[in-house]
Amino acid sequence: MKPKQSKPSSLTERAIGIPLSRARRRQDIEEHLDYRDAKSYRAIVSENVSHITQKSGALLAAQAIFLVFQSYGIDHGWSRSVVLISMLMLMFAALLVMSNLRSVWLPSSGVRDDQSAAERIAIVQLADLASMRGARFNIALYLTFLSVILMAIAAVGAAMG
Repeated sequence: MKPKQSKPSSLTERAIGIPLSRARRRQDIEEHLDYRDAKSYRAIVSENVSHITQKSGALLAAQAIFLVFQSYGIDHGWSRSVVLISMLMLMFAALLVMSNLRSVWLPSSGVRDDQSAAERIAIVQLADLASMRGARFNIALYLTFLSVILMAIAAVGAAMG
């Protein structure tokens, strides 16, 4: 059996880790549904949403620790400008992951007669939610990493100067 040729993902999609366009997500959903039943696939996507939400809470806790560490650095002679840039980056990243922790309500599909169509609509809704949360999480993770790099630069600068 020859696998389908999916549309290649862009560099941005690979960096963010999710298909950014709704058309790409729907294509991926249809490809999965070629070999998996809709109910089990919906459960997988739902679990992915839950997993991203849990990881967002853990990242937010780590960001709080980094913020405390940054305030320590300012009090101990680290470069104020570097630490302030790092703090702003970290606070923006925290806002992104906090948006992943908010509750959501996915509306009913409105389809009553066709269970298969209703299941597909539910999968698309969950996939859209997972994609947005995944994109926000990954961007926040990268920003957090850059913030930590800036903290390290400030700490090394203070230690050597």
